[in-house]
Amino acid sequence: MSEGVLNITDSRTSREYEIPVRRNTILATDLKQIKGSHVGANRADKVGDGLRVFDPGLKNTSVVETDMSWADGQRGLLLFRGYALEQLWHAEFEEMLHLMVWDKYPTASQRETLRVTLATLMSSPPKHVSEIIQTFPRTSPPLPMIVAGLSAYLADNVELIPVAQGGNIYHGNMEQTDQAILKAAAAYAVVVGMAFSHRRGTTFIPASRDNTYLENLFIMMGFTDPYTERPDPVKIACFRKFAVLNSEHGMALSAYSMLVTASSLTDPISGVIASLCAAYGPLHFGAPEAEYRTIESIGSVDQVPAFLEEVKAGRRRLFGYGHRTYTTIDPRVKPIKDMLTELDGYSHPLVNIAREIDRLSSADDYFVKRNLHANADFYGTFIFIAM
Repeated sequence: MSEGVLNITDSRTSREYEIPVRRNTILATDLKQIKGSHVGANRADKVGDGLRVFDPGLKNTSVVETDMSWADGQRGLLLFRGYALEQLWHAEFEEMLHLMVWDKYPTASQRETLRVTLATLMSSPPKHVSEIIQTFPRTSPPLPMIVAGLSAYLADNVELIPVAQGGNIYHGNMEQTDQAILKAAAAYAVVVGMAFSHRRGTTFIPASRDNTYLENLFIMMGFTDPYTERPDPVKIACFRKFAVLNSEHGMALSAYSMLVTASSLTDPISGVIASLCAAYGPLHFGAPEAEYRTIESIGSVDQVPAFLEEVKAGRRRLFGYGHRTYTTIDPRVKPIKDMLTELDGYSHPLVNIAREIDRLSSADDYFVKRNLHANADFYGTFIFIAM
């Protein structure tokens, strides 16, 4: 039963309060009516707005009501708009985008319209976006290039910037918001493609109206067969499934940063930039890279026991382990392991070190008692390496 009333007795004043409970949640603002005595020296008791909620890290705070995804951390269950992973396993990017943004799985006609729209928006990027990215050393990490590229893309599309248009242009205007979302999705793919082709030293090939979003992304990045000039079917299929797994995952840092930025009524591309920058640390998007470097530093399988002892002693950090939502196995891990098999990813020498970490930690009381298991980032690193 998720509806009802929370009865509170304030021991400081002996006053009683009834706080409505809706969907197993109370409004933080309902607690403002609970006020301490004005008598006394404690300044905190004299705050006019009443009782406050202190929740570092938003560990138990809901900031938005949405049905985009639902995760049951204790049972390891993950749903997207009510669909289980198995039901979406063969969904194309365009179908997932339509489902997540517009709350409906598209018809074949809607999917094709969305495909053509995205491909068209991707096909003619501003020239100076590429010029900006090419000023970076090829050894630079991708994210600074992507952020710079998106900023340059936005600078060439001032009609997307609310301030440049005199104020709000999105709030209450769903049609313009939808168009801006599509342009942001297109810009992101183009900029990622330019960044990766620059890092690889390959010629950037613009998107084609005949391709899907992911086909264009792979071609722009230079991830194609040298003979067919087309993406490898197995690799693009695995990437598509990996994208399904990561299409949405609740109030993660990146999602929260996007919402906070969007709350100022800015444009979607600025929201993406803020999200990327906020998430680049080793505790979020940067986790796969940090985890890879950690595994690389271990050196060999026989060194794993000593490494885990250092982790338990607090001298080393194991990235890609544990999850704030899942207290059991991350439901995304098994599909990722299956994809590694498809991609022959287990042939990579560092995967054996990762598997040994997983094997030993799963039988170690230190990790078991703390519900620390490998998460999607732990094995997801090797998906990108295999591709």
